[in-house]
Amino acid sequence: MNNNNSSCESGKAVKRIREGDDTTTAAPDRLSHLPDFIIHHILSFLDTRWAVQTSVLSRSWRSAWKHVPVLNLDSLWFRKYSIFQRFVDNVLSLRHPFKVHEMSFIEEDDEERDVSFIVKVAKYALSHGTHHLEFKLLGSRGYNDTYRFSNLFGTISNCDLKTLELVGVCIDNGFGSSRLQMLTTLNLTWCTLTSDQNGVCNPFSNCPCLEKLILNDCRHWDWQESDLKIFAPQLRSLYMDNVDWFANVEIFTPRLKSFDFNSVLKELKFSKLTISSLDLAVIRIYDEADSMEGNEESVTQRLISLFQGLSNVTTLRLEPGTIKVLFWFIFVVMKCCLCEFWLTFEIGFCSLQALSSINSEFLEQQSSPFTRLKTLIVDADQVPYLPITYFLEGSSVAEPTIEFVYYDTGYFPWIVSVASRVTQIAVP
Repeated sequence: MNNNNSSCESGKAVKRIREGDDTTTAAPDRLSHLPDFIIHHILSFLDTRWAVQTSVLSRSWRSAWKHVPVLNLDSLWFRKYSIFQRFVDNVLSLRHPFKVHEMSFIEEDDEERDVSFIVKVAKYALSHGTHHLEFKLLGSRGYNDTYRFSNLFGTISNCDLKTLELVGVCIDNGFGSSRLQMLTTLNLTWCTLTSDQNGVCNPFSNCPCLEKLILNDCRHWDWQESDLKIFAPQLRSLYMDNVDWFANVEIFTPRLKSFDFNSVLKELKFSKLTISSLDLAVIRIYDEADSMEGNEESVTQRLISLFQGLSNVTTLRLEPGTIKVLFWFIFVVMKCCLCEFWLTFEIGFCSLQALSSINSEFLEQQSSPFTRLKTLIVDADQVPYLPITYFLEGSSVAEPTIEFVYYDTGYFPWIVSVASRVTQIAVP
């Protein structure tokens, strides 16, 4: 009898739930009741593949992905390139013809790459008013003439692009005949740059509003040494990493405020720097033995030439590798054959104290180029051997300061953390 009563009560409870009885309430679906623009904003953080899959949640979500103003297309999430291509074609044809504020297109492999398909995606982005475009052709590194910017995007006369990030694309000189009037941020990685008939690469002349430029591992198209000209009157921030494939670099950026340089100086030389007022310069010079050996004096002279072009900087940060280049003469490379491996031993800074007087005399022969220097930031371990006079004697600042940066290596000496402590001292 008790079992029958329990069954009856359970049946009534189920019935009450089905009839929407208030005595038993389910958790409300708050997400579906959010305003559409908030749902679209949430979906914009997902890869487009996952955004499309939310259409199975309910009827109200069936078309939500079609209104998302952001497209994130990455071939990594697909087993075959053909499946990725078909998916992208469907997305572009089915989404509502609204503006695409941001678009990210990433192809992981170039073995099955379809150029006509890439051109279709690129032109879709430009024709739908994209403000921020990330276009990455991984694996190509821009060495294939097929992936020229002009071939992929055509001639751009009027577009809404404000931020452009390109990977593996060949950049035409001056972006061809395109006029990127609204572009303020440009990030180029593994890209090649073409030159004019005089062997000069001047790719940014058609970007009159450019304010931030990042050049990461870019080189000349045919692997030949050429000159790089950065003409950007409105540029405020410039980051250059591994651009040593260019023989000469000329920079005309009178409004530049931040300059971050990370490369070797084996061949690279700054022939002309036009920088009126610079707030921060960070100089990281690779001190690899193969780039220094036999070129020590030349590399040091190139670094001094770079310092002369940064004469108006107010804060200068010298990374450890840069300091080592200034002490080019203490590097002795000893090679020995041991167990069929070539080992390279580098004499460290144990001999710096003995040779610091020689180095100071060498640099003191050079006049200090820094006229506005307020703060010099260096690794604390190398400060005793740094020729302070060379950096500070020409400054018009009453009391310039030196910041000592201490690095922690912890238990693993090959892992260097961020600076653990900074100490300031005033220099009379």
